[in-house]
Parts: sequence; C-alpha cells; structure tokens
Amino acid sequence: MAQLPEPVGQDTPLRFLETEQFQEMLSTYQKLKPLEKDHPRKFKNQMNTYDFGDIYPLMDEYLQTHDLSTPEAVAAVIAEGSPESVGFASTLRNIFETTVAERVQEYDVLGNSPATYFICGVWANMKRGREFHPASNGITVTYDQPDAYGNQNIRYRNKDYEMTLVFEAVTEYTKNLSWTAHRLLIYTLMRGNADNWRNNTATFTIEEYMAWAGLKSRDAAYRQLKKDMQSITSMKITAESFKKYFESFYITHLATEASIKKYTGEIRISFAENVRHFLTQYYQLIPDWMGQLSENAYRLAFYLFYRARKAPIDNDGMFRVKIEDIIHYIGLPTKEEVKNRNYDEAIIRPFNKAVEEIEKISGGSIRMEFDYDDINTFLAGRINVGIDETMQNYIQKIEKTKTAKQLEGKKSRKKKSEEEQQ
Repeated sequence: MAQLPEPVGQDTPLRFLETEQFQEMLSTYQKLKPLEKDHPRKFKNQMNTYDFGDIYPLMDEYLQTHDLSTPEAVAAVIAEGSPESVGFASTLRNIFETTVAERVQEYDVLGNSPATYFICGVWANMKRGREFHPASNGITVTYDQPDAYGNQNIRYRNKDYEMTLVFEAVTEYTKNLSWTAHRLLIYTLMRGNADNWRNNTATFTIEEYMAWAGLKSRDAAYRQLKKDMQSITSMKITAESFKKYFESFYITHLATEASIKKYTGEIRISFAENVRHFLTQYYQLIPDWMGQLSENAYRLAFYLFYRARKAPIDNDGMFRVKIEDIIHYIGLPTKEEVKNRNYDEAIIRPFNKAVEEIEKISGGSIRMEFDYDDINTFLAGRINVGIDETMQNYIQKIEKTKTAKQLEGKKSRKKKSEEEQQ
C-alpha cells in the first residue's frame, strides 16, 4: 500500500506558491515567455525592467514539467510536496525576501492605495473639526450632512477611483480619534505585506511596534494600541470602482477583528479579503523612521512619500509640491480659520517644526527647500523636495514597468482593432 504524504505545515516553503507575490512572478513570466524567441531584444529589455534575471530561468525550467496555472494545480503541487517543488518554492521565496531585505535597511515595503492616503487626510481634518479638501490630482470630496443618528458619509473621487467612507456617530467617533490610529494602520499594512497576508491577517508584538514607533513605555503603548485598534475596527467603509481596480463592496468594517494580549504582547489585526485588496493595490516604500515622528511631521512625511511616487522627478532627484496642498492634507488651519491673524503661531511655525523634525531624523534621505516673506507668499509657494537614490531608483523602476505595461496594452488594442477590420 502506498504511503500517504505527510500533511503540509503552515511554514513550508511551498506555501509561497499561494501568495500574491508568487502570482505576480507567474504573471510576469507568462508575459515574458512569448518574447524570448520572437522578440529577443525586447525580451532582454523587459527582463531588466522587471528585474527578473534570477527568477525567469528558475520558473522556465520548473514550468516545463509542472502546472501552476490554476489554484487547483497549485494545491496539487503543495499536497504532493516533492523535493523538486520544495526547492523551487524555497529558492523563489529567498529571492523575494532578499530583495525586500535590501530595502528594509532604510525603507519599509508598504502595501498602499489611494484609500490610505484619503483616510489619513480625513482623520487629520475631522479631528480638528474641518472638512478635508485635497487640492491635487483631480480629487473631489463631497460631505453629506450627518443624519438623524449622527452618521456621516464622505465621498472621494478622482478619474480612477470612487469610495465612500461611512462614519457612524461621527461626533463621538471624532472625539475619540487619534492620529496614532493611522500610524497603526500603516504599520499593520506593512507587516501584513511582509508576512504575505496569511489569512488576511497581520501579526506582530507590542515590542516590535514600540521599536518602529520609538515608544518607551510598554504600559502606555498597550493602552494606546487598544484605543487605536478600537478606532480601526469600529470604522465602516464603502468603496466603488469605476475601472475594476478592485472589487466594489458596501458598508464593511475597515478591520473585521483585532486582538491584543497584554502579557505575551501578541497583536492580530484581520481584514475582509476585498477590503485588504482595496487597501493594498500597489507597493510603496516608506522610510523606516517615519513611525517615530510626532503628529504633524508624520502626516507630512506620509504625504510627501505618497506624492514622490507620482510626481515628476528631475535629474537631481527633486520634485515640487504646493505648500497649500500640504496644509490641507495634514490638517493645519487655513488662513481664513486663524483667529486674530496669528498666522505664524497657527500655520507657519507648526509647518517649519515638522520640516525640521523630518530633516533631523531622516539622516538626509529627504530634504526640503522653500522660501517665503509672509503668510501670503508662504501659502502661494511650493516646496522643493529631494529624495535619496534608493527612492529614486524605486520610482524609476515603477515608471519603467508602467510604461512597458502601457505599450503592451496599446499594441494589444491595435492588434485587436486590425483583426476586427479584416
């Protein structure tokens, strides 16, 4: 009688074949394979664009004799657990982890989306009793008046996305809201990504979070985490997509479950799968020192690194951002909201303090330059932001990949059009 294979453990390298990271690798391989013989020059360029030199030959050899085209096929390979498959999965996982580890020395890899950008801006402004009006990237925001139960809908829209945040009992919710809840959300998304989002859950410890956020007191950190986890799990979100970037969903908790054990220090935060996809539509680098910043500096750093991913970067690694856009985003008051024209105390000084804090703690990985004479030239001005070589290279790689995908899409549409005309 044949011996049955032993059950596959949770930590086996074969589990990497179930991850989104492997699916990205597989999708890239499938795009590159047809080019190898028919378009060798383009194949070579695409291999460089996707940084696939180590991965392609491994996948090409393995897939000659194994099928990984469907979830069922992957499950069969995992169940079989052959030494060849274990070695294949282990090598790919090591390549992925080594690539990420090189960045983690200065940056964390965050699964991000417009949702996290918007949530941070809304939370900053709601806490200060203001509506959030982002002035960049063609974004429009619409606020409904709170209904009889105190619930309020806030809608976000640009050319690609539309979503509605539903806040229950908005006045009470805002009163208890802390900016550290967003810091916890960002750390959770980062840790979930690092662990391949097993069961759509991020798991870490109080001590790990304290180290990232620069916290000293474990008891104080425990109390703050409990409060911030409550903010994340009590928030409800509705999201719709125009162009199928994610699956639309309606009135779902931002996080479905969150737990913290005081004595062991274990923290678990879980999301519904469609919400998790909505929050992690692309990868982005964030500086590993960002969690240690105070409120205004944290929000400013988050905003600048979000904009760096999308802004035109010049040859010196610089891009420009309107100062007024930053004011709107991080929740500082507008000129009209300042009483007694005390603009320096209410706007300029907190802004400058945030800039100085970032430059001090960043170790030169980001730099900022701006000039002004008074409040009017300050608000009308732009800040020149310089990023380091690691971030520049990452952005260039994203742009190359984006351009390659756009060209591929244009050729595909052109070919389809020609076939229809024949």
